[in-house]
Amino acid sequence: MNTTNTGKMQYHFSILALLSIFFFFIRVGFADDNTVKFDENYVITWGNDHVLFLNQDTEIQLSMDKSSGAGFGSKLSYGTGFFNMRMKLPDKDSAGVVTAYYLTSKGNKHDELDFEFLGNREGKPISLQTNVFAGGVGNREQRVILWFDPSADFHNYRILWNQHQIVYEFIISSPPLFFALHYLITILI
Repeated sequence: MNTTNTGKMQYHFSILALLSIFFFFIRVGFADDNTVKFDENYVITWGNDHVLFLNQDTEIQLSMDKSSGAGFGSKLSYGTGFFNMRMKLPDKDSAGVVTAYYLTSKGNKHDELDFEFLGNREGKPISLQTNVFAGGVGNREQRVILWFDPSADFHNYRILWNQHQIVYEFIISSPPLFFALHYLITILI
């Protein structure tokens, strides 16, 4: 188990992704090696019947209906690091639905780093919201109305977390563009 000790608090984070949308694709390959199967690193946490394995089990598609969605989590815990998820959101009406990719702690104190996509009516822009929880306290939301369509293509959504900063990044595939939101690590101490 990887951990980090920053000041008085020790963090144990695992990657979780929840699905609350119609279609959601995850690619699990590393660099150019696409031979890593999804279940080698992740476990379906709920909605098994809403998960479709693709491309020799290196990708998954999560789906949602009126009764359930799906979610998965990492098998390992992590400390600070660089976390990347490649996703394509649905192109249908997703109003009232939140798709989340986040790191969360285990234990008595709730710490969490969030990437949340706030659904909208078809044809309307989707908002991206980030948040940082430390010791159970959040209220650090940053919201961006996306100027691109996250359902048009796969895009990379990243969290860089170290003892100096938390950086939320997203890289738009076409046209290539990089955008980052920075949090100073002092909010966690």
